[in-house]
Amino acid sequence: MKTQNHSFLIYCVLFLVISYVGIAQDSSEIDVKRFQFSFVPPVSSNGPQNAQTINKISLNLLAGSAYGVQAVEVGGVYNFLKGNVNGAQISGFGNNVGGEVHGLQLAGFINTNQGYVEGAQIAGFINVTSDSTRGLQLGGFSNISQETRGFQVAGFNNHNKGTKGTQLAGFINTTGDLDGLQLSGFMNKAKNVKGVQFGIINVADSVESGVQVGLINVSKKNGFISPGLETDDTMPYRFVFRSGLEKFYALLSAGVRPDEYWSYGAGFGSRLFLSQRRTTFFNPELRFHNINKGKLKANRNNHLVKLNMNFGYKAFKHLYITTGPSINFYMSNRLDRNGQPEINLKDNPSWDHRSGRNSYQLWVGYSIGIGF
Repeated sequence: MKTQNHSFLIYCVLFLVISYVGIAQDSSEIDVKRFQFSFVPPVSSNGPQNAQTINKISLNLLAGSAYGVQAVEVGGVYNFLKGNVNGAQISGFGNNVGGEVHGLQLAGFINTNQGYVEGAQIAGFINVTSDSTRGLQLGGFSNISQETRGFQVAGFNNHNKGTKGTQLAGFINTTGDLDGLQLSGFMNKAKNVKGVQFGIINVADSVESGVQVGLINVSKKNGFISPGLETDDTMPYRFVFRSGLEKFYALLSAGVRPDEYWSYGAGFGSRLFLSQRRTTFFNPELRFHNINKGKLKANRNNHLVKLNMNFGYKAFKHLYITTGPSINFYMSNRLDRNGQPEINLKDNPSWDHRSGRNSYQLWVGYSIGIGF
């Protein structure tokens, strides 16, 4: 069995080397053939003339090499082309094109292309294009392109030097200038953004137009990062971390009370400046908090939604104060023997309703805070 495995590996290496040598031949005289069949170069119907032939239809049992394809090429393992694809190139493992692709490049594992792709490049693992992609790059793991005009969709990451369209990745997107959308399961990174970054972490040199939507947002030139402390009618001690753009930012918070109540939450807000000197501003924020007592328990659903309608004053460059009313909506699925919420945040709420084991309360509160 080991001898057979070694023989197979040696055979694969040999036909890859033969294919590479074949496509490296002089292509000054190009012939067009309607059909060719290949076992492995140069064992094909075109013989040693593979590198000087453009095939309209090409069937390759294991591997094939040619100058170009004008309709369809199908390979069992690998396809090599020195020139362009005008149509479809399909292989069980990989495709390598030295020129451009106009149409479809489809492989079970990898596509590599030296020119640009106009159409679709789809691979089970990775797509690599040295020039731009105009259309779709769909990779099971990764996509790499010089520039994308259209869509990059990958299970793990997308990378290019400029995007006019959309990048979708399971983990991370990186690009130069973005004119469109970045959506990832974890992180997005770009230079100048005109559009939307949507992920847990978003990083940009600047956001010219558009927004960053995530838990942590960094815009180096025109964004802000601001930690703060505050007190309100539900938690006397609360830490808040704000990041993003002043017109739209994200916040994370954590609060405690002396009676062992504690909370964590997230939300978003905006600073709307009311003066030309940008010292006074209206500061609405919508927050979602989970309230706990003692250890965190997964089956305890005590949720507080707060709409803060604060006004702020920027006393110094890195110091501001905010205060104002808040509307609180509290939902709890844990009631005590008296039918009151197990974690009681307000003794006399403006509205108090019970439905089975659920409690719903509404009241007007306040908040006071400082930020840096």
